[in-house]
Amino acid sequence: MGDCGKIAEVKNGYDYIIEMHPVLKELEILSSSREAYVAGGPVRDWLLGRKVLDLDLVVPDGAIALARKFAQSTTGHFVMLDEKEGVARVVCKDFILDFSQYRDMANNIEEDLYQRDFTINAMAVSLSSALPLLVEVPALSNHQITKSPNHQILDPTGGLADLDNRIIKAISQKNLESDPLRLLRAYRFRSQLDFEIEQRTRDYIRDLSGSMDSVASERISHELRLIMESERGGRTLHEMVRVRLLQVLIPEINPMDGMPQPGYHHLDVLGHSLAAVEAMEDLIANPCNKFFPCGPMEHWIAENSARIPDLKWAAFLHDIGKPSCKGEKQGRTTFYRHDYKGSDMVLVIGKRLRWPKQETIFVAKLARLHMRPFHLLKDIRQGGPTKRAMRRLLAETGADYPALFLLAMADSMAGCGPLKPLELDAELAGLWEKVHTFYQDWLKPVKMRPRLLTGHDLQRIFELSPGPLIGKSLDALEGAQVEGAVSTRDEAVSWLRAWFDSDEGALVDVSQS
Repeated sequence: MGDCGKIAEVKNGYDYIIEMHPVLKELEILSSSREAYVAGGPVRDWLLGRKVLDLDLVVPDGAIALARKFAQSTTGHFVMLDEKEGVARVVCKDFILDFSQYRDMANNIEEDLYQRDFTINAMAVSLSSALPLLVEVPALSNHQITKSPNHQILDPTGGLADLDNRIIKAISQKNLESDPLRLLRAYRFRSQLDFEIEQRTRDYIRDLSGSMDSVASERISHELRLIMESERGGRTLHEMVRVRLLQVLIPEINPMDGMPQPGYHHLDVLGHSLAAVEAMEDLIANPCNKFFPCGPMEHWIAENSARIPDLKWAAFLHDIGKPSCKGEKQGRTTFYRHDYKGSDMVLVIGKRLRWPKQETIFVAKLARLHMRPFHLLKDIRQGGPTKRAMRRLLAETGADYPALFLLAMADSMAGCGPLKPLELDAELAGLWEKVHTFYQDWLKPVKMRPRLLTGHDLQRIFELSPGPLIGKSLDALEGAQVEGAVSTRDEAVSWLRAWFDSDEGALVDVSQS
């Protein structure tokens, strides 16, 4: 078959897919019936060779009515985004399409593009030119937009040049002022694309950072999460601190800036916290550099990919309680109970930023527990830790104990002061191995087996009333099983009788009465 035959075959395949796909068919009808453009992020991402399934469609007017009709024709779900500005969304099986009309009285697409945030997001192509990019046929599967005249890229603000130079440049200060969330979006694009924010734009952001107070917490939280999902979250947070944007979003970090720490550290509290995020990113990318066995750690990271941003927040916020807990003992700076104070502060921050409840609790728990591995290192140096100590730790972390060790290791890696023991990272790795082995070989098997005694058994045998004492008793019995003191039902009954008569059991009983 000659080249013309190949072209015809591709065209036939393209036409067939268009005809069979309801969204693509409606897009083709739209492109042939009225003026319509794909603008913003999709054009940028096509130029970068990134796959695009979310489309920003721009029409001169009537965007909401068009979106409603499109949703009906494709059995998509219509979502109103901004009725005043004429913006709506249609969610389909394979695509998400945002429909908007020329903004702020723009007379044409070029004037609309001039009102966007950054030059790299202010390019457009006609919808008819964009359609082939959405069709997966053999000769088009690697097709991406090019700067050829055929595609007629509309670029009134110089976005192509900035894309080539990997620069994020604001179109104007006025455009940033019109929606202050754009200040944060600059750093989101910086983290996702690994572009540099040009100096003038950084100056705009510094000058306008106070205006972030007018932005809804949910919008801020969404952008921050996207930053933390990237591989460059730590570096991006550091740059946000330089323009004082992060301090506006999380004012609790202000007292951390410039606060010195004892000799384990070479950075102030804020600098250490930022370094801990970068260390966490290194560990997530390759836990085998620090942990052995690293397979279980790799498995936990893979199975909990949605929690990666939360891990980074835990690294950044783990010492946020230090300024309010600063003290002095025998001429040495102390931060007693900063872990508990920090945990309480995380709960406040999470609530203000409208984090999901479970995410907030997870980060707060890690902040509260982050010193525990270091406390257990004292035991490991004396041949420990004991099974009881490890079980107590695991009772609080559950199967998420790898997250705590990732945080502890990131904390250690971010501290390089003269008093830090050279073997500290290796000791943490050794403790990880002990705790992991204990969990797999002792605790997990006990938890997977049926209980030797149930709560109903305790009520009947020991005449206990329903209440917290039953839970405490079952927990104590589980500890005895893990430590090998109990293995049968009769032994469990005898052990509990002795435990109730002991000082520990009596103390629990009194505390619940």
